[in-house]
Amino acid sequence: MRKLIFVMVSVVLLSACQTTSQTPRQTYFDENKPKSILILPIVNHSVDVDAPLAVYSSLPVMLAEKGYYVYPSNTVKTVLEYEGLYEPAEIHQLPTSSLVNMFGADAVLYVSIDRWDTTYMVISSTTEVEFSYKFKNAEGTTIWEAHKKMEYTPQSSSTGNPIGDLIGAVVTAAVNRAVPDYMPLTRMANYQVFYSDPSTYLPNGPYATSKEVKEGS
Repeated sequence: MRKLIFVMVSVVLLSACQTTSQTPRQTYFDENKPKSILILPIVNHSVDVDAPLAVYSSLPVMLAEKGYYVYPSNTVKTVLEYEGLYEPAEIHQLPTSSLVNMFGADAVLYVSIDRWDTTYMVISSTTEVEFSYKFKNAEGTTIWEAHKKMEYTPQSSSTGNPIGDLIGAVVTAAVNRAVPDYMPLTRMANYQVFYSDPSTYLPNGPYATSKEVKEGS
């Protein structure tokens, strides 16, 4: 019996070690030292047509606060459309060097939405987002990439009344289903990959007001 317990504990400890292991820090972005970033229109693999705008909305601010020059979204849209480029998927297929030549950017950010939906389970609902990120330099070499998946299941407060709690859970789930709030998850995903994840956080750019080492370093 003691031997069985020892084996079970060993397995648990081994699993814990495996889940807490960290991915090595990506440093190629640091070595390239880009000053300006071109954010391409977001490729959307979800059915929500508003998702790309929501995802894009926080990207320029976060990257600018890190100290990089980010090309204004309206300028990017105008230039691309002048070149006859309207579809994000088509734009992502272009040679990076062609995009760099249009704008003079040091690095290009490619982002795609892999998941953006809410699963409804009668008395609960779970909102999920999943994104893929990739930076390429002027030569088209990938210098940084990340994948982030996040989910949120709202919890209704307990009243001590089982029937009341059940009704509250159903109402909470129904509200989240009707008007799911993706923005907190989206902002958190963007923040983590750029600021706090040990393997992906970006170094301060040349225009940063502070040279402090960021979280996750």
